[in-house]
Amino acid sequence: MRSTSTQVIPQKAPMKHANSEVSTVSVETDTDDDHQLFFVTSYSDFDKLAHGPRGTEAKKSLYVYRFHPSDGSLCLLNVQGDAETVVNPAFSRYHPRLNVVYTCTEDCFENGKIIAYKIGPDGSLEQFGDAVDAGGTSTCYLTIDKAQKNLLAVNYWDSTLAVFQIDFE
Repeated sequence: MRSTSTQVIPQKAPMKHANSEVSTVSVETDTDDDHQLFFVTSYSDFDKLAHGPRGTEAKKSLYVYRFHPSDGSLCLLNVQGDAETVVNPAFSRYHPRLNVVYTCTEDCFENGKIIAYKIGPDGSLEQFGDAVDAGGTSTCYLTIDKAQKNLLAVNYWDSTLAVFQIDFE
């Protein structure tokens, strides 16, 4: 069993199972079926975490699935995120107006990173700009303010918050 963590998009209440939360976002499709994308982020280096997850470390840290609500099936669309480059992605947040998902990395020894990805209709993820320093260690949660202009990051190990203005270009 791989240790994973993800988040529900748009968020109402995270659904947790083992070391994971489920992330979804509705996307336009050619069919009448309401398809959603699920983002699953997986821990890749347990030694850098503040907690001790069970399971095995992931070789790839980002997975995108298409969910078909009509029959409850999931179809794996994309696997990426080299475990040494995207280390311990802990949480993802979809921007409600942009076609972007933000992911933060969790590490007790070095500042976390926030990585933005453009989402393709086929579930592909294209990194959007450079990763940004999260301003603290063990970054574990992201949210977007009500005006949808700022991304807020929670850094667990330092007990700090960081605010980043969202670039709309």
